[in-house]
Amino acid sequence: MKKTLISLAVLAASTGAFAQSSVTLYGTADAGVGKLGHGKVGMQGNTAVNTSNSYLGFRGTEDLGGGLKAGFQFEQGINLKDGSTDDKANYSIPTIWQRQANLWLGGNWGTFRLGRAFSPSRNAFAAWDITGDANNSVAAASYGNLGGNGPRNSSQFSYKTPDFGGFAAELGYVFKPDNGGRAKVDLGLTYINGPLSAGVSYNKEKNSKANYALGAQYRFGMFALAAGYHHIENGGYNDDITGQPIAGAVGRGSGVSLGGKANFGAASVTVGLTRDTKSEYVVNNIKYKGRKNTNGLVEGRYAFSKRTFVYANYLRVDRTNSYGVGMRHDF
Repeated sequence: MKKTLISLAVLAASTGAFAQSSVTLYGTADAGVGKLGHGKVGMQGNTAVNTSNSYLGFRGTEDLGGGLKAGFQFEQGINLKDGSTDDKANYSIPTIWQRQANLWLGGNWGTFRLGRAFSPSRNAFAAWDITGDANNSVAAASYGNLGGNGPRNSSQFSYKTPDFGGFAAELGYVFKPDNGGRAKVDLGLTYINGPLSAGVSYNKEKNSKANYALGAQYRFGMFALAAGYHHIENGGYNDDITGQPIAGAVGRGSGVSLGGKANFGAASVTVGLTRDTKSEYVVNNIKYKGRKNTNGLVEGRYAFSKRTFVYANYLRVDRTNSYGVGMRHDF
């Protein structure tokens, strides 16, 4: 992906400390027309009908010498429906950099990162998911980013090892005062080498049971296949009939996911399938059996370039259908 580089030495030529620094401007614009769940057909931005949320990001790096580097990453979500900030309904006060806001220090010994960033468990899942944890990932939609913890952690302190022949590990920690009184441990293990990508995800909050997932993807010729297993202990739960969240419910479940992708020149077709093997929820310490669902995704793409493509997709999650067509441009 081509990026726009802005040299800080040019922006602040009089400041010698920035002579070896640079800032990268990047982002994604994704919008379409379709129907989300029980809603009506309309423009879709930042939903499961799209392949990605739209956002604008800045990434900076400074070479400190001796193999040591420092940097930062800021990302702001944008809804192309009206130009508003992404996820504005989820915050009581304006949040500018709600996607990513962190700084890091790295070398040949690994990388330390502090702030809001993707969780290690999400990164390990994205390494093998057939969509790369896209908005329309049926595995992510079915199992809620490992128990509803979301793909990012705020106030996270993390360390990622260097690559050891394809193996890497990332460990994140969120302190108790920064996570509603419950400390959180988040772990991702990956193996990425040639045609094979595999990952193990694990996260756990204090006084809660652990969520975990593992899977692998193998690419050969024009095809790719993926398979995984997911177990969640701390998700929410939607009513099996109305589809609305049940107040106070804690969902527990397990399931398997399968995915396949075929490339035909500029075109590609992706399919995904999940099946629950366990489904239950607890309300006021009373356990209830839930419905075991089979969910699916079918997506077709046509790429005009490496950065621009159009798509059409159909996603079925918990007996609710979503579909649409759209366009995406990365920069």
